[in-house]
Amino acid sequence: MYQPESKLAAQALSAGYAADKVIENLDLEISKGSVTAIIGANGAGKTSLLKALARKIPAASGAVLLDGVSITSLTKTEINKSIGFLGAIPAAKNLETIFDLVARSAMAAHQISRISPKLREEIEMLLERTSLTAVKAKKVGELSSGYRQCAVIAAALVKNPAVLLLDEPTSSLDYSHQLQVMNLLSSLRRERGMTIVAVIHDLNLAARFADQIVVLKNGSIVATGDPCDVITPNNLADAFNILARVIEDPVAKTPLVIPIRQLG
Repeated sequence: MYQPESKLAAQALSAGYAADKVIENLDLEISKGSVTAIIGANGAGKTSLLKALARKIPAASGAVLLDGVSITSLTKTEINKSIGFLGAIPAAKNLETIFDLVARSAMAAHQISRISPKLREEIEMLLERTSLTAVKAKKVGELSSGYRQCAVIAAALVKNPAVLLLDEPTSSLDYSHQLQVMNLLSSLRRERGMTIVAVIHDLNLAARFADQIVVLKNGSIVATGDPCDVITPNNLADAFNILARVIEDPVAKTPLVIPIRQLG
């Protein structure tokens, strides 16, 4: 049943590409100001779910609700103002500078043609918080995929959306920058009340930072809830086909997954 306090929700949602339904009859509630991590094996439907929530792919049936309103009734401009979607890493041949990439995203979000001093200050702050200040004048194509990933994150954050959807935001980053990005997202959730949904492959990172874990398998939800309730050996066996131990992280006191072997 739909909860009125939900910021984002899926109701009996089916979606995919052409005649191929990747997500099938899925129900999901995402609370305002929360961090939700979507996990699952390759091909489970994680990216398709994220794209359906952002109306990047159409729903075959069911609905996605933003503040209780179906997103099909909203204009593209209204969706872009409310929902930020982490796009693909810029191509290596991209000739924009890091600053210009983030500034272009900010101008598009505010529908302006020039950067004001206040907006420039905000961009500079985001560049600093994503470790991009030292390379802001460099062309995107000159930098590593890790820096380009950080640039895309900064470009999404500068729009200051109410809901931020991220597909593998830490995939190209080393441990230090993974922690930096996740800490930044947690800070923005506290500072701005932002609702964050992220596809994360690192189960331990997901368990440490998320309020809610959603486990997908074959386009359906296997389990959803608090990390301590969801990250279990049985759920990992079902969703990932692995035998694993789950112990308490001695630092974060969250579930810590120790993979042992594949099953079957």
